[in-house]
Amino acid sequence: MPLTVDQPYNVYREQLSSLYHGTALWEPNPMIRHYERVSIGDVGYVHEGFFYRMFNVTLPWNDPSNATIGVPEQYKTLVSDPFTNIREATLDKGEYYSRHGRVSKEDSGVRAAGPDEGVAYKSRGQGALLFLPYDGHRSDVIRTKVFEDYIRDNVVTWFNWARNKGMGVERMEDLILVSGCTFVTSWAAAAFVDSAVEAEISLTVQPFNNGGAHYTWSKIHNMVAHHNSHSNPNPPWNQCVFIRGFRAKRVFLWTRLRAAAEPLPDDPYNRRDDEILVTGVPDAPKYCDPLIGVLNYIAEKCPEDCAEDTIAIAHDDDLQLIENVENMTASTVKSYLHERDIPVLIENGAAILHEDDPPVPEEAKAIFFASAELGGEPVPLVVHPVLAKYLLRLEFSNPDDHDYDLPKEETTSPAVAPPMLSLLLENHQGYPQAIRIQPSDDSPGIGVTVQDVLRTLHEDLKKSLPRRQLGRLSDEERVIVNDSFKERCTTEEDLSKGPCRFDHLGVRNRLQILPKYPIDDESLLPTMLFPVESFDDSKAAGPSRIR
Repeated sequence: MPLTVDQPYNVYREQLSSLYHGTALWEPNPMIRHYERVSIGDVGYVHEGFFYRMFNVTLPWNDPSNATIGVPEQYKTLVSDPFTNIREATLDKGEYYSRHGRVSKEDSGVRAAGPDEGVAYKSRGQGALLFLPYDGHRSDVIRTKVFEDYIRDNVVTWFNWARNKGMGVERMEDLILVSGCTFVTSWAAAAFVDSAVEAEISLTVQPFNNGGAHYTWSKIHNMVAHHNSHSNPNPPWNQCVFIRGFRAKRVFLWTRLRAAAEPLPDDPYNRRDDEILVTGVPDAPKYCDPLIGVLNYIAEKCPEDCAEDTIAIAHDDDLQLIENVENMTASTVKSYLHERDIPVLIENGAAILHEDDPPVPEEAKAIFFASAELGGEPVPLVVHPVLAKYLLRLEFSNPDDHDYDLPKEETTSPAVAPPMLSLLLENHQGYPQAIRIQPSDDSPGIGVTVQDVLRTLHEDLKKSLPRRQLGRLSDEERVIVNDSFKERCTTEEDLSKGPCRFDHLGVRNRLQILPKYPIDDESLLPTMLFPVESFDDSKAAGPSRIR
């Protein structure tokens, strides 16, 4: 029998983790005296179903909103990149209940004053319910690598600051760097808290025209905690039902040695010998939610050559690896990962779960660079990560599809920053012939977009390949191309097909800017530029999490 967690906010948080929407907040209301609503970049922790925001790292450290519970230590503001980095989505209205629990629904026989009928929810053991009369709004960071690096570099400072301020944060892994939120205007929530008996509750809902609702609970049998938002006919969009983010903890040698010796319960503390253990704080968060199971697994799995100051990092999305687990607890999550021996990647002082990407054929790799000339000197520009850093898995089966299953926020972003009116794709020697890329009618006023680049490449790949151009490549490039062609292309017809031509395109890896000025005022160029790394195939490859 699983351990009974008798606090409704813990049962609710644990049971709804199986839906993979993130951490479920039993209390979606913001703490108005401290913040108006949860935001991406918030650093805080969850206690008794509330999210306690400490500060937001996308704002300057001395921003007035960061001083509501104490001025944080001075930090470097988290800036992801100049491109759109937020994905917007909808959470459909309706009921959400623990997938692996025993919650069921049926007509309760209860009617409201209007035509609305009540629904009875039953649970044989612990379970949770979230009901939404209207669609919710979800926002998530697309490229999370910068958030991962940021929590690695700063979580120790945050933990020490929170402890010194008496926040009641006993464990480092309770701190959350928020990378996504889901907001609704109205909600109702219930938690079936007893793991040993069947419980039941009925809910009748009368939605208002302007976003609120009136809820009536009835026919409550056994231990069911329930509550709902206020009956506000025009409520604000500040009710956060799910948050997603990063957590971190230190990796210690003794943790790995202990794990190798025998399985023990999750360690409630995460400290060095010289750290002061906070005790006797009544509001200290001590509950281990499922994501802490991921962190504990990473800490135990970390290779022996892992440095003493390595930081284990997990994200709510990591729980998507967990399948067919009836009770999503920290212990069951850790056991599941151990049984499947999920690999752990050690990279730049961080340890994360690592599932290898499926093999990407060489013809589907493209790495791009961009530069402009200003005053006769080449100046690096920021290339959109889809072009500069990610592996492009281009499929040519559909000639009219130029988004390649990428989010709209990515494809409609400018290809480079600052935006440019025209690009030339060429290699470092100017061969083969450059490809000119112009803005399409779909993107007026923002210059060449990512989709413009992909569309142009797609069209170029459909053209036949003149054999004479192979002779214009360098010996090294020609060997690579010819070796690749021997495996896949044997006839003129084969050479004209897209997948065979990507090797030829691959040597064109530089986006030159024409005209050599951004759309905006030329004087803005120096202030908008960032250093551009040199990406090669080995750096581009990485774990399956979108980073």
